[in-house]
Amino acid sequence: MMNRDARQYVLELDGHTYLCSGNRLEEIAELKDVAQGDQWFISDFQKTISRMMTIEAPVRYAELMVQKKLQESGEFDEPVSVLTHWKKKAGRNTTHIFFTAFPIRLSNLYFQQIKEHEDNILLFPLFSVLHGVLRRTRHSTPVALVFQHDRFADLIIGTKKTILYANRCVAFDTSEEQMSGLWDTVRTDITTLETENRIKVDKIFLLNWIDSGSGPKWSGDMEKAVLPMEEEEISFNGKDYSVSFFKAVRMQSAFRAVSSPLEKISCYSQRLVPCLNIIFLLAILLCGVGYLSYSRKAERLERQLMDSQGQIATLQQGAPLQEVPYKETLSFVRGLARCRKAPSYKTVVNDISEALPKETSVEVLKVDYTKDEVEIEIFGKTKDTFDLAYNGYQRFIDVLVQRGYTVAESQFDTEIRQSQFLTRFMKKIQ
Repeated sequence: MMNRDARQYVLELDGHTYLCSGNRLEEIAELKDVAQGDQWFISDFQKTISRMMTIEAPVRYAELMVQKKLQESGEFDEPVSVLTHWKKKAGRNTTHIFFTAFPIRLSNLYFQQIKEHEDNILLFPLFSVLHGVLRRTRHSTPVALVFQHDRFADLIIGTKKTILYANRCVAFDTSEEQMSGLWDTVRTDITTLETENRIKVDKIFLLNWIDSGSGPKWSGDMEKAVLPMEEEEISFNGKDYSVSFFKAVRMQSAFRAVSSPLEKISCYSQRLVPCLNIIFLLAILLCGVGYLSYSRKAERLERQLMDSQGQIATLQQGAPLQEVPYKETLSFVRGLARCRKAPSYKTVVNDISEALPKETSVEVLKVDYTKDEVEIEIFGKTKDTFDLAYNGYQRFIDVLVQRGYTVAESQFDTEIRQSQFLTRFMKKIQ
């Protein structure tokens, strides 16, 4: 049976780029080789990092803390872009986050390629697609999803609402011995998660690709149901393959893409183009009928207009001078005056640095300028004892208040080894 989905899919996987149109698959050099048509572009981003992590920070600062941890651990030696697939508040200052991370340089390259393309392209990280497939299994108890391709096995474990684990398992090559070891690694990851979290993973769903092996050959003591997902026939290089990956991709929502909201809306709006064309055709016909019915009236009005032009010319000679449009210029000058009076970012940082106690470190500093005030958010930690930490925190607030800042929110939490605080200040622009 032929696939009726007219959308084109571009898959960048394991250093190769494929174009899937209907049931036909072909390898291409790069994205710009796709001549025309809207596409979903799915990429593993050149084997970058996708994982689940628990961060000691509020939900709104989770991505910033992930970037900091990845650079401090040495996994990246350049600025990092973090694409969040799922995150959830785990405690007062703890967040679970499932993400894909790769260099900002690489992120800019991908979005530039998409921007230069004539048609609409939606960008999907590979693990975002796998997360969407896992959610569509609609299980309330933990299950595992494994996408095996080349010498890799991408593993994600969770329920329809929660992600518990994500990892890419790797073998040295695609020999039978190495692939057997790859599946043993997948099995070990699942059983380790079960032991550490005291859960049970009863089902393992398998997604395959054109170069996938025959699947796991586990011993009989593996009490888990291994379920291949629904496959379809894909033609590639003159051969037919039974592949489940694109079958699963076609069930996903365009809103899982990391593209802009306008591009997502455009993807769905194109389905309405035939209906809109019919509506526009009817509107044109109605306008034509209206034109014919009003053409005679228009002729009469034209004659009346010509008769009135002499009177209009006479009135224009005695018309008063027009008022000079000064309001926009005055508004612009006032805006410049407000900007000049607003404290600079350097001034704000200096005020905070001079007020902070010595043993306090700032994890996140956010400064926003609005029309009438400066809004500041500070999230930090201190390793002093409670008495010293709290007294220092009070002095910190008092100093900033003396310098004209107003406290909008103040939170001070103490744990066993350290204290942390979240404070919001505002300062009016006079």
